[in-house]
Amino acid sequence: MDFLAILKALRRKLLVLISIPLLTVGCAFLFTSTMDKKYKSTAQIATGFTTDDAVKLNDGSSNPFEISTNFTNIIESMNSIPVLSLVSYRLVLHDIEEPNPFRNFKSRKDSEIVIDDEKLKWSKDQFKKKLNDFETLNSVDQEDRVLYEILRGFEYDYESIIKKLWIRRVSTSDFISVDFISENSFLSALAVNAVCEEFIRYNKALKVDRSSESIEFLESLMSEKKKVLDERTSMLNQFKVSNNVFNYGAESESKISLIADYEMNKESENKKINGLELSLTSIESKILGYGKLNQQEIVQVNQRIIDLRRKISDLNSQSSDANKIEINKLRDELQLEVSRLESINKGQAADELKELEKERDQLKLELKIAQSNLIAIEQSLRKMKYDVSGFATKEATLADLERNVQFASEDYSSVQDKYNTAKNKALVIGSSIRQSLRGQPSYEAEPSKALLLMALAGIGSFALCVMVLVVIEYLDFSIRILGRLERLTGLKALGSINLIQTKGFNLRSIFLDRKLDKESEIFVHFLRKLRYEIQSSKSKVFLVTSTQVGAGKSFIIICLSYTLSLINKKVLIIDTNFRHNSLTKLLLAKNGSLKLLKKGAFGEEEKLNEDNVANKKNESNGFNFDEKARTKESYSGESNSHEKSSDEKSIIHSTEFSGVDIIGNIGGKDSPSEILAGRDFKEVINNLVGQYDYIFMEGPSLNEYSDTKELIDFTDKVITIFGAEAVLNNHDKESVQYLKSVKGKLLGTVLNRVQFKDLTV
Repeated sequence: MDFLAILKALRRKLLVLISIPLLTVGCAFLFTSTMDKKYKSTAQIATGFTTDDAVKLNDGSSNPFEISTNFTNIIESMNSIPVLSLVSYRLVLHDIEEPNPFRNFKSRKDSEIVIDDEKLKWSKDQFKKKLNDFETLNSVDQEDRVLYEILRGFEYDYESIIKKLWIRRVSTSDFISVDFISENSFLSALAVNAVCEEFIRYNKALKVDRSSESIEFLESLMSEKKKVLDERTSMLNQFKVSNNVFNYGAESESKISLIADYEMNKESENKKINGLELSLTSIESKILGYGKLNQQEIVQVNQRIIDLRRKISDLNSQSSDANKIEINKLRDELQLEVSRLESINKGQAADELKELEKERDQLKLELKIAQSNLIAIEQSLRKMKYDVSGFATKEATLADLERNVQFASEDYSSVQDKYNTAKNKALVIGSSIRQSLRGQPSYEAEPSKALLLMALAGIGSFALCVMVLVVIEYLDFSIRILGRLERLTGLKALGSINLIQTKGFNLRSIFLDRKLDKESEIFVHFLRKLRYEIQSSKSKVFLVTSTQVGAGKSFIIICLSYTLSLINKKVLIIDTNFRHNSLTKLLLAKNGSLKLLKKGAFGEEEKLNEDNVANKKNESNGFNFDEKARTKESYSGESNSHEKSSDEKSIIHSTEFSGVDIIGNIGGKDSPSEILAGRDFKEVINNLVGQYDYIFMEGPSLNEYSDTKELIDFTDKVITIFGAEAVLNNHDKESVQYLKSVKGKLLGTVLNRVQFKDLTV
């Protein structure tokens, strides 16, 4: 549904859109004029959350989220049942005790408890007690139920108060505003002051109780921590006394230093022993090797002497002068070797050997001394290490004891700090929250806001009416207008026919009357537009059909035929709707034997039944044709100028409209192909085209019958009729798809029975 259609729908309902808002404005005026005067009083509470003038126990600053949370908690606490119950007690005690109460007790009809003067007097002490003890009413307790009924009678119960009480934070300031509206200015002032006072009293008492519980708990916890600290300190002292502990750290450092020195001495002695052992091994090796070396040398010298003597003997045996030089040389060498042998045999190496043995003995002595020193050092070192290991164990034990004492001391200090903090808080509790502004009675009533209420009522009712009308229009799925038909079907629209008044309808008078009403004038205008479309199509044979039954095909055919006859066009109507032969019943005379189109040959006669002929109302518009015109002589069997005068029983009959003839049918359940079987209907149509300017045939609805599909072959153009009140369904969509498939033969669609309000001329 487009915007223009919505505007048109709203314009049609303009009376509703004006009358209903005016009615609601009137009701709102009556309501506001009878309202009681209301008086408001305001009080304020300063919380101290955002200021620095309050006593603080720590230097930490509050963040915005924490401040917002604190304000929310206070507002919820002020709106809570415990606080407002105290306010209720204050208000009801005022009305019971004071000679000029704000309200008088009114018994409620739905109450099961009867309240009399005695119960009112009895309730005074009960309310005072509950006010002092911060008690709320218990719905199970019978006495509390009586008190609750008294509060309801005065309208001081929680539900009544919370409706008239507004508590809020003033912007982002440190203040909370308390507003109360009632019919009495003094009652409003007392209510807001009571809310502030009772909240401060309740909040302080609640915090004192919590602080007392915290102090008692922290005090007991501090005693336990002090006891643990004393026990661990005593254990530490006993350990020190029993182990003669003065300063394990200093002693341990001294012995560790000695161990380091002994380790260095041990290493030095090990190096010395290693050096002596290497030297001793070297001396002994020399001593052993010295004797072996001399013996070997004697053997070598003797062998050399033997070799030289043999060579000399060999040379002497040769008795050659040349050998004398060689012999002299060998004799010299022999003399040297003999001298060497004598020198070795004299014992010159004995002194060296004695020196080596003496040195060996000295090294052995030094080695024994070094080994003895090493043993002494190792013994001392083992003793030192043992002493140090004992110190480590005792020191670890001492460290554990000292650590336990330290932990116990820290726990005790932490609990002591918390205890002192809680004790300090108890001294300054509630000091930051105070009432900064007392509520005062207002001498001027609150504005009734009558104009605003009436404006809201009018605007709201107007908007509601618009919304309802739009929803109604949106939920209307009928075709209604020609543009919507084109969008839904995708078929070309030839025009529309508006719905006209059916009572006293006369087709001739509508075209002849010069003083027509608006609906009839538009009806004639639309018929002429359709006539122009027919003429512009350059076709002669038209099949008028529809997708649904009752779309008004017969009515459209008759009206188009008449409009064409007004311009001297000869029109023939062939009633090929064998399922519903409305055209035959409307246009043929009541009496007389007429030749009608039926299954078989054209020449057979058939008499129309009186109950099926004229005087039937057209199913599309329900109109009656002029009965006077039916008395024409042509209806008694006389043919028009297109019939042969000698053949009074021709199948073509004239109608009440000059220039409009009809071929009727007897009706039946047979399809056109069955009825026209054996006849050259195409040849008949071709012959009739030469005699008439236009030929109209009517086909049954496409959704229910296939007759239209059988008749399309005999036509030039197809015109489809839709009812404006119709809603397209799946069968209609299938029929529309078929009409699109015929392409060149589809002239367009006509929307019939369009409401005058939906027309756009």
